Amino acid sequence: MTSAGFASLENEVMCVESNQAILADVSSGKVPIFEPELENLVNKCIKNQKLQFTDQIKDVLEFAEVIFICVGTPQAEDGKADLRQIESVAIDIAENLHGYKLLVEKSTVPIGTHIRLKNTMSRHLKGKIGFDIACVPEFLREGNALKDFFNPDRVILGIESENSKKLLQDIYKDFECPKIWTNPATAELIKYASNGFLAMKISYSNMLADICEATGADVDSLIEGIGQDSRIGKEFINPGVGYGGSCLPKDVSAFIDIFDQNNVNNGLLKEVDSINRLRPHRIITKLKSSIKNLENKRIAVWGLAFKPNTDDVRNAPSLEVVNKLIEEKVTVNCHDPQAINQFKKALNKNTNLTFFDDMYESARDCDALIILTEWPDYMATNLDELKAKMSNPLIVDGRGIFKPSEIQKSGFEYKAFGLKENNN
Repeated sequence: MTSAGFASLENEVMCVESNQAILADVSSGKVPIFEPELENLVNKCIKNQKLQFTDQIKDVLEFAEVIFICVGTPQAEDGKADLRQIESVAIDIAENLHGYKLLVEKSTVPIGTHIRLKNTMSRHLKGKIGFDIACVPEFLREGNALKDFFNPDRVILGIESENSKKLLQDIYKDFECPKIWTNPATAELIKYASNGFLAMKISYSNMLADICEATGADVDSLIEGIGQDSRIGKEFINPGVGYGGSCLPKDVSAFIDIFDQNNVNNGLLKEVDSINRLRPHRIITKLKSSIKNLENKRIAVWGLAFKPNTDDVRNAPSLEVVNKLIEEKVTVNCHDPQAINQFKKALNKNTNLTFFDDMYESARDCDALIILTEWPDYMATNLDELKAKMSNPLIVDGRGIFKPSEIQKSGFEYKAFGLKENNN
């Protein structure tokens, strides 16, 4: 995304990719992930000769003065950010460096990683060669990445030298948004602080949904009343099955570790994480409140990606929900417009699982339907057609995509977060 975005702005861009299968795909204009309009942009940039690919770090170092590091920093088993990929890139660059370069962290990294990279680089340099390290964290939402790249709310630029500033000023000259210049450590922390706050809003809204269920308060009016407060806003306060994906879960975990490492109280973050981890389990609880014994039942699951407009299933609630259904010896019919192949790889088991291309056929003869992703197709469901397919008209809606009054008029039993159980 970053490479295609910069290339479309008339920059000369070269990407290095060691995975030969991915390299072959992207070199031919085939993007290995689903992101709306991204493949079209990549092909346009390749055709205009603004974007090229290689598997040799030497090619990149000869080609460019500024190197963006965009590798993964997944969550390790202990909850910390796994920095092995970014360390490996730093070593490769240092061992092949023959002149000044600016290395820019785009990957989400713990505070102090720029110092770690400096030390790694210094140990592997083959002489006294100058370099700088900056941090420009990425804020691209999957499914909305192109819009976010070209229309950012702000750009965070963590630098330590005037030369770094000059180079980044030129690269970001076409971006008409606030540019916040700071040091690399602060830039590294801003990314975690931002994602931690968003995760907190999601868990807070889910906590509010729980109290609405217990008291009979109207969750929609509650969220509207909160969201209209200009100090809070409407974003990220929709109750549901929780956050997932490649960013928020691992970033919250790594942020907790940063607080632990510095002996700073992080009870708020831990509770945010705890609330989120319990959401998929509550889907099963809601299902069991209507179907006491799930064994040998047939359940449809709509939505495998962690959010719409992506095929990403990393930390998706669907993984936890489907696993729980399998443990209950349920036959599961799965549908998703984009994420079926990725889900199959991630789940790595097919017991009692069937995958469908047609969302209505996936619900045929089912005892219940669980909705876990708010795809537009699901929001436009023909309720009469759906009901005719199902053996039992029960919907457990993990994203609250339907209005309870409308769906109940269609003859469904409807369960969603924030609805008092005996009013469902």
